Amino acid sequence: MTKNSSNEILPTNQTSSLPCNLDMMLDSMSYHYHLNISIIAINTPFAVFAIFSNIVIIITVYKNRELRIPANILLCCLALTDLMVGLVTQPLFIAWRLMLHFSSTICSSGLLHSLYEAFLYLCTGGSFLCLAYLSTDRSIAVSRPLQYRANVTTNQTARNMAILWAIWIGFIVLRYVGIDENSNQIITSVIAGLLVIYLLVVQVVLMVYLKRNSIHSMHSGENGALIVYRRERRCAVTIVYIFLALLLFLLPAVLVQIITGFSSSNQSKTEMNFAISALLINSSANPLIYFWRSKDMRKAARRLFVGTKDSSERSNEISPAGNSGSNLRRSEEDIV
Repeated sequence: MTKNSSNEILPTNQTSSLPCNLDMMLDSMSYHYHLNISIIAINTPFAVFAIFSNIVIIITVYKNRELRIPANILLCCLALTDLMVGLVTQPLFIAWRLMLHFSSTICSSGLLHSLYEAFLYLCTGGSFLCLAYLSTDRSIAVSRPLQYRANVTTNQTARNMAILWAIWIGFIVLRYVGIDENSNQIITSVIAGLLVIYLLVVQVVLMVYLKRNSIHSMHSGENGALIVYRRERRCAVTIVYIFLALLLFLLPAVLVQIITGFSSSNQSKTEMNFAISALLINSSANPLIYFWRSKDMRKAARRLFVGTKDSSERSNEISPAGNSGSNLRRSEEDIV
């Protein structure tokens, strides 16, 4: 009786700090082997890419004074969250799967799983918070571009994001030390649902502002106001693309949860592991969106890391008389 009770454990992905039933684990070795190898092979290259690409984003904005505007500071906050995914969350995920891969470590993988789960909640929730603040910020910037530029500062933006992160970290700590599991699930689901609904509403509002102000800008005779609006509009559209990318990578997890429910079968856990991998890959996709949408950031990164200038910069050095006109045209598209 004592021997049997000491050998009880969940046989698949959910691990525990208690001794485990090695016979049960060996019976599902083939399942573990193929799942673990697949998860490791998928996450390792994307983790490396997320680390280097987001470091490039952060250093590029930090080293270039022209890029240190509120919108880019918020993008750096999102890049910092994505960097944490590649630097901590995905390595913990990979290490946990490696421990499940070997019979000598599967019984002691519970602590690593808890750390991975905590950082998964921290980074995923942080990404949603950053994107929610970014979307709100862009809505204000597009609806009142001149007032926004006059009143919103980088220090204010950084301080607000620090407060949001402190609140979120406090919630994650409470989740593991002060709230029971059932309450955790309810609170987490409510927060996630509210954030998704808020993001959807803000994106709709943002698109309405973009459409309305685009019509007004065509009839505006103020050249300065038109340039400011176009800058803010381009940045706002970038946020829409980031939101759509997040939805795309989140969709597999949502579909798996809907289709399989709360099943504890190996198949449902396999699907959820791949869905989580897709969500983590989003951290590698965001830097590509930044560079795609921001010509200014591409040029700054090229100068900083490669030491070369693009053709437009070289032509301006050769023909300084044409700088004013070309700079005016580029100013409408160079901000993120």
